[in-house]
Amino acid sequence: MWAKLALKLFFREFRRGELTVICAAIALAVLTVLTLSMVTDRIGQSIAQKSSAFIAADRVLASSHALPQSYLEKAHSQNLKTAKLTYFDTMLFANDEMQLSSVKAVSPGYPLKGELKIKARLDAQVEIVNQGPSAGNVWFSESVFYALNVKVGDTVELGAAQFTIEKVLVEEPDAPFNIFSSSRRVLLNSADIEKTQVVQPGSRVFYRQLYAGEESDINAFYAWLKPQIKENQQWYGVKDRQSPIANSLNRAESFLLLAGLLGIILAAVAIAVSAKRYCERQYDPVAMMKTLGGSRDMIRKIYLLHLSMVCALSVLIGLLIGFGLQDIAANYLAKSMNNTLPAAGIKPWITAISTGVICAVMFSIKPLLDLFDIPPLRVLRRNLGDRLLVSKVHLAMSAMTVFLLMWLFSNNLKITAILFVSTLVLIGLLFLVSRIIFGGGRKLGLRPGNSWSLAIASIQKRANANSVQLISFALAIKLLLFLVVLKNDMIADWQSQLPNDAPNAFLVNITESELPVITDYLAQKKIQVSEFYPTIRGRVNAVNGELVAREVSLQDNEKKDEEARSGIGRELNLTWLTQSPAQNEIIDGEWFSENATGEASIEESMLARLDVKLGDTLTFLIGAQSFDAKITSVRKVNWATLKPNFFIILSPDVLADFPATYISSVRIETDQKRDFSELLRTYPTVNAIDVDSFVKQIQSTISQVSLAIGFVLAIVVLCGALVLISQVQASLGERMQEIVILRTLGAKGRLIKNATLYEFLLLGSAAGFVAALVSDVALFIVQREMFDLAGKLHPHIWIIGPLVGGTFVAVLGYFMIARTMRKNTQGLLRSLG
Repeated sequence: MWAKLALKLFFREFRRGELTVICAAIALAVLTVLTLSMVTDRIGQSIAQKSSAFIAADRVLASSHALPQSYLEKAHSQNLKTAKLTYFDTMLFANDEMQLSSVKAVSPGYPLKGELKIKARLDAQVEIVNQGPSAGNVWFSESVFYALNVKVGDTVELGAAQFTIEKVLVEEPDAPFNIFSSSRRVLLNSADIEKTQVVQPGSRVFYRQLYAGEESDINAFYAWLKPQIKENQQWYGVKDRQSPIANSLNRAESFLLLAGLLGIILAAVAIAVSAKRYCERQYDPVAMMKTLGGSRDMIRKIYLLHLSMVCALSVLIGLLIGFGLQDIAANYLAKSMNNTLPAAGIKPWITAISTGVICAVMFSIKPLLDLFDIPPLRVLRRNLGDRLLVSKVHLAMSAMTVFLLMWLFSNNLKITAILFVSTLVLIGLLFLVSRIIFGGGRKLGLRPGNSWSLAIASIQKRANANSVQLISFALAIKLLLFLVVLKNDMIADWQSQLPNDAPNAFLVNITESELPVITDYLAQKKIQVSEFYPTIRGRVNAVNGELVAREVSLQDNEKKDEEARSGIGRELNLTWLTQSPAQNEIIDGEWFSENATGEASIEESMLARLDVKLGDTLTFLIGAQSFDAKITSVRKVNWATLKPNFFIILSPDVLADFPATYISSVRIETDQKRDFSELLRTYPTVNAIDVDSFVKQIQSTISQVSLAIGFVLAIVVLCGALVLISQVQASLGERMQEIVILRTLGAKGRLIKNATLYEFLLLGSAAGFVAALVSDVALFIVQREMFDLAGKLHPHIWIIGPLVGGTFVAVLGYFMIARTMRKNTQGLLRSLG
């Protein structure tokens, strides 16, 4: 009996549009979360796959000791592709010349990701290959040809074996981005390692095993491998390395996650307001049913069935629309990125459905319970039940639901707490602002027949409803400002690190006697060059007179002194400067004074690693000589810049008596490459690190990330606009009643339109101003804590917020009311009925 009545009421109210608001809100929540989740998931997978070329694989296992063959065999059994790399330094001999070079021995299949670029000879065109050299052959980087004065086809002696120089090595996908590493690079077939007899017990050798395949297979393999990984072995992916591309990817992933979180907040607001609005509009029907003898139990069953049907229908509609939107978005982005986006996993579907169901239930349950308590006398006294409109329990349940959804979606308690607390602060401020606005109007001495008077009166009359609208407007504006400003700051930071004229090569190992001549040559050829940095290798030997531990290879049959103070375990590249580098920020202490003696500036992570503080004294060892320096400042270093960076910088007096070499970054244009090559031929001991291809790869990845971020931002902006529209739509019925009354009393249409315009202008401006302030504070915290950006305030959005908020809300409200006013009074009454 009740089910039949419930279905009849459901379809009647659906035709009348009573259920469309809440249905649209739930569908909006589902499609927002599904679209954002699927697009960000697919983009994230695509960028991660393409960026895997930076390590030539999806994952790498690295060690300074030989790695077991059983790891590779197990990986093959789990459908993974593998390759082996072995790194070591050795001397090359040819034409009575010798040169220390870095050798990388590769197995067949290398690289698993990315491409090798080679040339048949020095003046030939670049070719792309997907295999390394064959046995008996070697590939040399261009600088090795100059240093040994050889050409393709010559024979070179490497260890105890002789090899034929087969190709010019132009680019490796996983070439190390380290300006202190050797540019004399040699690619060797791993089958030839044994006959060189270079790798012996005690040799300094590094080993890598590369793995590539489906993410599920990699995860399954890692689950097997993890218990067996030793302390001297490291498992990593492209996002785990400290490099510009890793930083960019991690920031992009964080932004996309943030966008998803803000999308959930917008969806939750839409559902909460719509559910509350729907229940309010059912007060009179419930009172009527109770008057006609309907029991509380029957009414509860009817509306719970309505909620279930609306929820199921809305989730289905949201999933269909969301899937269509993300498919359109993915196709567009795939064309823009010139890459096919992988399919999304099951998680976005589960997240979207869960969000829709949880929001529908949690945001509707308290209004429904209030609905069941409506007294029958409301039929005669229309104000009965109005006290149920604001419920602290409902607010608390809604807040808890939003927090849990954000936490489950992000799995990041810190960022969830920052966004959630900033949102609560915004709501608190808005309640205060609403009381000032709604209460202040009574003291303005308003005159009848004035549009401002009518606007203020309207605001006061709907104080509670307008408070909700004010909060909804401000939340949407805050989230949109938050994302727009953060996106701009991120892209500006990337572009400042990699401008169009960024250095694309480094000159290393320049002696002091060569420095003036090389400087003059670069100036003569108009090659852009940055500052020259002096460098020398040294070790931190003691802290405050206490010796630090030194890592020693196991082949030497020695062990680390467990009782010694924690140390670095390797030599560092030290420099001395009079001015702090531009990419460094002094976060504690002071930079060297003009007459500084025996002072040191230390990078913040090194400070923690050595467990030292300002005022401590470091003892350095260079060769057999030692000296002391006192820590006087701590620096935050931006490692993403393509400039030399140092863990420790010393005052100029400390290293004045030590011989040093110099390094610098240069910008080589296409028409200057011949001149640059001539410089390397003239000074074969100078190493050149070519990072042009690396810079182009980073810029390409950043442009793709920026495109993805822009699209996700567009989705969130659209959702925010829909939330604003739904808020205006929710109060349209009550406004239609006012229009009928005002027309009956003789008010002109222009007066009513202007009053509506001013009312929304006040609400939108107040919401925009408070939203801008809270958004800026939240941005300051998030930029520092989550994106490693220099947190800063943005005063311009304090003006943009109220301007945009007031203009958008006022125009939206004005046009919706203007459309309504085109109906005559009889038509409005019919719509209300």
